Formats: sequence, structure tokens, C-alpha cells
Amino acid sequence: MVLVMTFFLVFLSGGKPADAGTQAVTITMPAEILRQTISDSLPLPIETQNHYMEGSIVFESLEKLQINEKSIFLQGVVLGRDIVMNTKIAGQNIKMELGNVKLPVTCELFLRFDKQQKILFVTPVFPEAGKNDNVDSSDILQPLLSSLGGKEYPVSFDSMEPFLFKVGSRNIPVRLVPDDIQTMKGTMVIKMVPRVSKSH
Repeated sequence: MVLVMTFFLVFLSGGKPADAGTQAVTITMPAEILRQTISDSLPLPIETQNHYMEGSIVFESLEKLQINEKSIFLQGVVLGRDIVMNTKIAGQNIKMELGNVKLPVTCELFLRFDKQQKILFVTPVFPEAGKNDNVDSSDILQPLLSSLGGKEYPVSFDSMEPFLFKVGSRNIPVRLVPDDIQTMKGTMVIKMVPRVSKSH
């Protein structure tokens, strides 16, 4: 899922090494700093990858971010442009043109880091619509949430740019390889191992 992957790539690009003198580099970011970093990158496109909905959808704003022991809780607003819902009524395929809509979204991201593969897996979970929710918004949102939630999405770190260290007249690229990724209450901690590319 592009949205989830972009969140974590934005976070990592905004993080700062806590101690470059040791073998393991620790990047620590409090929830509020992570929220602001993600907010500065918005809007972000969402790929729905289903046949229920047509149109462009973006994550427009992030209103709340809370880091828990094993998950990250998000609240924000999704903006849909030129939305068309494909449905079936009495056996007939119907296209419902809804135009532009703004939808409140609540999501919890569960993280699993595979140390052997060096891959972070993120599973978004969307709560079911409550009884007091607006019926129209619920009907519009449910197909999208059903298609995105409950699946593991791998987050690739290949697009991370290496750090450049200048030694004399040479620039030596140092790439940070993820070694462990954990969340604790209020903070996300990532341990990275530097890999130096030797120049010839």
C-alpha cells in the first residue's frame, strides 16, 4: 500500500542518528514529531486496487497520531475526487456518481519487522462504522476500507538515500540498513547498521 510505505519512508528520511560513533545507529522519534513529519508530506495518494470505486483518492490531513506498544493509531481525513461507486441493484450493474467527498478515517497500524529479510510488514486495521456514523459516508467508505485493511504490506527501504561522509577530497556513501524496528508508548525506535561502500 503506497500510503503506508510512504509514511515510514518519510519518517526514516526525517530521522536523525542518535550516535554515529557506535556500530548500531539508533533513530528515535516521538509521536508528535512523527505526526508533523508526515503532515508536511501530505497529501498522499491512496491506491484502492478494487472494482468498487473509481476516481482519485488522497490522504489529505493527519489530525492525530498515537504510538502504542505494538501499533500506531491514526486519525485523519481522506479526500476523494470524481468518485464513482460501482454496485449491483436487482442484478443490474449501477454506477453511482458521487463527485467529491471528504471522509474521516481512523486506522491502527500493526508492525512486524522481519530481522532476517530486513523488511518491515505493516497491517492496517480499520474499525467498523459505528451506529451514530453518517449513513452516506459509511456506505462510501466501507468498500475502500474493506479492500485495504487486514493485509500485511511490506515496506521497502531501497529508496533511502545514503549519507555522504567527506574524507579528504572523497565523499564516502554510507547506507543505513535496518536492524530492528520497535514501538513503545509515545516513541518509535529504529536501530540501523551502517554499511560503507568502498570506492576504488
